[in-house]
This record gives sequence, structure tokens and C-alpha cells, in this order.
Amino acid sequence: MFSTCVNGGVFLKVIIAEYAGFCSGVKRAVQLAEDSLEKQPIRSLGPLIHNSQEIARLQRLGIHSGDEEILSQTSEKGEAVLIRSHGVGPQIIAELKDRGWHVIDATCPYVKKAQKLAQEALKEGYQVIILGNKEHAEVKGLRAWTKDTAIVVASWEDLKDINLPPKVAVLAQTTEKEAKFNELVSYLQGILDEVKVLKTICTATQQRQKAAQELATKVDLMLIIGGRHSSNTNKLWQICKSLNVNSHLIEEVGEMNPEWLKNKEIIGITAGASTPAWIIKEVVMIIEENNEKEVGIIEEQIDVNSNDDLLELKSFNPGDVIKGKVVKINAEEVLVDIGGKSEGIIPLEELAYKRVDPKEIVSEGQEISVEVLNEDKDGNIVLSYKKAQIEELLDKLEQAKESGEIITAPVIEIVKGGILVDVGIRGFVPASQVDRNFVADLNQYLNQELRMKVLELDRSGRKAVLSQRAVLEEEYQKIKGEVWEQLKEGQVRQGKVMRIATFGAFVDIGGIDGLLHVSEMAWGHISNPAEVVAEGDEIEVIILKIDPIKQKISLSLKGLIKNPWENAIEKYPIGKIVTGRVVRVAPFGAFIEVEPGIDGLAHISQLSQNRVSNVEEVLSVGQTVEAKVIENDPVKKRLSLSLKEIATDIEKVEYENYLGKREESSGVTIGEILKEIGQKL
Repeated sequence: MFSTCVNGGVFLKVIIAEYAGFCSGVKRAVQLAEDSLEKQPIRSLGPLIHNSQEIARLQRLGIHSGDEEILSQTSEKGEAVLIRSHGVGPQIIAELKDRGWHVIDATCPYVKKAQKLAQEALKEGYQVIILGNKEHAEVKGLRAWTKDTAIVVASWEDLKDINLPPKVAVLAQTTEKEAKFNELVSYLQGILDEVKVLKTICTATQQRQKAAQELATKVDLMLIIGGRHSSNTNKLWQICKSLNVNSHLIEEVGEMNPEWLKNKEIIGITAGASTPAWIIKEVVMIIEENNEKEVGIIEEQIDVNSNDDLLELKSFNPGDVIKGKVVKINAEEVLVDIGGKSEGIIPLEELAYKRVDPKEIVSEGQEISVEVLNEDKDGNIVLSYKKAQIEELLDKLEQAKESGEIITAPVIEIVKGGILVDVGIRGFVPASQVDRNFVADLNQYLNQELRMKVLELDRSGRKAVLSQRAVLEEEYQKIKGEVWEQLKEGQVRQGKVMRIATFGAFVDIGGIDGLLHVSEMAWGHISNPAEVVAEGDEIEVIILKIDPIKQKISLSLKGLIKNPWENAIEKYPIGKIVTGRVVRVAPFGAFIEVEPGIDGLAHISQLSQNRVSNVEEVLSVGQTVEAKVIENDPVKKRLSLSLKEIATDIEKVEYENYLGKREESSGVTIGEILKEIGQKL
């Protein structure tokens, strides 16, 4: 926020540092006090904040601070007592309740967390060490949570003469400097075996100090507004002075000295955590008034209302999806500035659906969407990052469904009836929507990326039904026209077998499927297309016929192979003995394959010299036999074979051999032999 004043070339800019004024813990304490005042009078245990003007304002409202004598009093009517943001020990809260007081705990969430960590460290057997001011109310309260056993130090040097046990846990007052805490940790880690580091420094304190430091390097004058008894205000003043910039700490506007403003071009303002916005505004107004008297304001631009959020606290309802900025990340939770009375907390289980390192999901300074869950007992707004992401995701899926946008997601599981994909929620792709064609085995898609369209979306059930087929079909239709224009009968194309049926195979030849009929797979007989091709095979086919009206394409494999009948007359002349395999039997004979594409028929009458009533009595499918070519008609593609003539020829040869040997050995004539045979018959 800035104000500018211009007169005759004199230019003044006033810049208010980011994070100046009330921190979330003080905001919460003041808000709780004012809200509770509507129901009953309020007394606070000690000064509510370190700012006398704000305390005076609260007293005028009926909130009385500094009543430490309450500890020795008993409430007969159950009056309310407010525990300030610095917190107290557990025994004080118990004592107040025993005395009949209605306790309103306004302990800062950061302080309460530090108290819890200190108590747990003590239970685990650690010696607790606290970096801070031992007289500060917050530190006294912290020490009480360790049963007053914690060692309080102002710096690492205070430990030089102390004998420490081997196990220590170290934490800091929430307003301490990070660098100072790191020095203490380094010292302890250098002398001890086990040092448990508990990070308790408030992010708002760090951010306020960093913003003040950055601003101080750019201005001629720094004004630090806050109570002189405020630890964090004094640290802001020390930081600014260390940079050798003209710096002044003021508690109220009456302490302003107009001389400070002379010959200044840029004035910076920061404020402690206990400084309300209305005091900051008063300081800005005083600067304006003094400059108006000296130089005159020709043009004024000031937006002091931009700090109204320091007083006006946002309220949230469960289910609200809001924006916030990540201010701190630790192992158990993520803190988010949502402009409320305190930082919102994202528990680790609400960050993602599986346990992960928080820094893998979000980073400090990142603006994120979160869903409000509830308010815990400490007044923290509990948030969910994962649920807000789901809502944003559902919105995107809804838009994708309406627009037809293609989304990509991995297959995570094969289930009955389809597959599951991860689109941020459970996405189901029915088996019929996986591909343009039927897919028998869906397991091939596991861990694969699919491109899909959203068919249905159930927001309440957080489920979606998707289709890859819709995408493939759309792409198919786009290229279909182009491919049809390119296709010609007789054209040879590369294709991929997409699906096998009993009558053939469907082959993709560039975006369009053609049918490769079983009769066109080979010149020989094929019982099952799977004997020749398999799904996924890359093959070369020739286009036999194109029917653009019915949009059908007939393909052939055997058209690329020479027809074996072309030279069958030369290869299989009549009388030639061939070897073949019985491929089929019929009542009238058996078909014998002599080579792929040429089957010869051995008629039942040609199977044996004896009468055959059943072909299977003589031959069986798969049997290898020898046969004699008795007819060859390449035009009709007919080859007749005979097993009987093979047997006759063999007998004849054997008989001739027999006759020749007998004549040589005995001199008997052929006539005598025939007579002898006739007598035997």
C-alpha cells in the first residue's frame, strides 16, 4: 500500500510493509474477546496484547485486561476469563476451571502447537531447551508445559557452562529469529548425539521480519509501530536499525515528530503483531497532514482500506472452496493463509489420497484451492487440498464432457466388463468402448495411456464413464474419405490384422478395414484363418475388389503368390508317383495335398485293389501316402490320384522279378509257370 504527494517536483511515497500489524494469533484473540462480549462480560488473564491503545479500546468495550488476581478469586456465576494469545500452563487452566471460571482459550495456534511439542518431548525423555526471553509470558507458559523443567536460553552461548544429557529437544519462542535458532541447533548438534529439532517459529513473524528488512533497504525513513514491550516489535526495530536506515519506533501517533519527514522521498512503515490497523491508518494520516502543510498536496492517492483485512476477518462454512497461500510446510501439516482469524491447516491425510512428502504436492508461497472442513478445538480452520482438487477436477471433467475434449489417462486395473483409468477420480471404460473392434483380452491395456472422451459424470459419486472408441471412431471417420480416394483394385498395401473370424480376417490398410476371406489366404485349403495369420500381424495384401457404395473392401494374400496350377501339367504328368498328405476325407474318396494349393482326389475306387466301403478304413487325415497321377486337368484344377495302381505296379514288378529268377534257375518255360499258377488258383 502506498500514498504519493506531489508539489513542485517534490515527491513523497509512503509504503506499508506486507504482513504489517495484527498476526493471525492476535486477530483470533481480539475476535474471540469481542464475540464473547456479546454474551457476557470478559476479563483477560494478563494484558490481551502488547499495545496500550488497543487495550484501552477493548476496556471501553468492556473487556478488562491485566487481572492476574483472578487466579486467587472464585467465580460464583461462571464469569468468562480469556487466556491471551501468549498462552499459559496447563495447571493454570485447571485451577481456573476448579474456581468456577468459564475459560475462553485464545492461545495462538502456533503457541499451542509449541506447547504440545514441548509436552510430548518431555514424555519421550528429552531435555527440553527453549530459545527465548525467560520473562516473556509465552516462554513462561511453554516452560510450564514441561513441568518447569525446560532450560531457557537467550542464545547458544548460555549453554556453554551447562552439562546437558545426551538427548535434547530444542524449540523457540514463536517470535524468535530463524537465524538465531539455527545457530543454537548447530551448536547442539555439534556436541550431542541426539538433537530433536522442533520448528515453532511463527511463519507470520518470519514473513513480517523479511518484509520489513526488504522494505528498509528501499526507503529514507522507517517507522516501526507497536508496543515497546512487544518482543516482535522490538525485533523489527533492531532489524531496520541494523541496515543503517533512519528508523523510529513509535507506540502511538502522538510520538510522531514532523522533523523526521523533512527531505524524505520514500517512507516505509511496518508494525508489530499487536498493532491494529486503525493505528497504522492514523500514522498515515499524520504523514499526509504534515506534508500537506509543508508542500501542499496536489494529487493524493492512498488506499488505507487495503489493510482492512487486518480487522475484518473472513468467515467460512464447511464445504466452501476458497483460495489461500501456502505459508509453511512441515511433516505433519501444511499451513495456509486464507485471510481468516488464523492460518488454515491441511492435515497430511487431507493433502493427497496416498501418503507423500508434502513438498512434492505444494510449495511455500504457492496459491492453492482448498475446501473448508471444520474448525478444530484450537480455533484452526481445518482444510482439505485433495477434496478441493477433486472439485476442480470434476469441473474440468464436466467441461470436457460438454465440449467433447479428449483427455489422456493411464489404465490402472482390469475389471469385469471393462477397465479402470485414473483421471483423478475413478474412471470406467466399458469393454465395448475400449476399441472400435471387439477386444478379447483387455490385459494388454494395463498401464497403457488411453485417449478418451467423457460419456457420463456422476459428481456426487465421483465416478466417470469414458470411451476411447469414441476418439478412435472420430479419427477413423476423418481419414476415411481420404483413404477411400487413394484405394484402387489391384493395389498392394501394407496392413495390420485387427480381428479374426471363422470366415477370414479384418485387416486395417491405413484407417479402413478390409476383409481377407479365408479362401484368399492361400492357394491351398485352410480350415481356420488362425493357421495363416494372427491378430497384430503386419502383412502385405492386394486389393481384389472395392465397393464404395457398401463401403466394403476385399483383400487377398494368395494373389501375391504364384498360382501353383500354372505349371502343374509339367510337374505332375500322368503316371508320376507323388507323395502327399491326406487333408480331408469324404464318402467318395480322399483329398491329398501334393503341394500348397494343389490337392488331388483319390476316389474310393482307387484306394485299394480290394473293395473299400469306408474311406476311413484305409486313410486318415494327416497321413502321408504315395499315389499315382492318373489324370491332370489344370484348367479345371483337377488332379486324380490312385493308390490302387501303385499297388498293382508293385505286384507286377515283383511278379516279373519272380519269373525272371525262376527261368534262370530251372529252365522252366513261362507256359509251365502259368499252368502251375492256374492249378493253384
